[in-house]
Amino acid sequence: MGSLGAGEILVIVLVALIVFGPERLPEISRKAGEWLAKAREMTRSVTETIDAEYGDMTEPIKNLKNQYDATMSDMRGIASSVTDVSIELPEAGRQAAGDRKQASDDAGVPDGHEPPTSDEEAS
Repeated sequence: MGSLGAGEILVIVLVALIVFGPERLPEISRKAGEWLAKAREMTRSVTETIDAEYGDMTEPIKNLKNQYDATMSDMRGIASSVTDVSIELPEAGRQAAGDRKQASDDAGVPDGHEPPTSDEEAS
């Protein structure tokens, strides 16, 4: 569930003003504030109780999550450093790569594919 925007709040206030009238609106707003405060306090109390009762059981899960987050952070760092590195072939490697490309172009083979060998043609 998303948060309310300014337009949505304005519509709610206008509907409340029409339904309850200007005399009762401050009283109803005060009651709604009290209910909200009670609901927040009950939620906090339940959360504290659950943490106190089951805190020891959730500790291994929290540790695993922390390890997972650290690993994912490392992987993102490695991935970004790999994408930032430009690969430079030595001169001999460039010449060999150019020869293979020229041979595949001459044979009508798309880039990245080697022409079939005589053994492959026979099968």
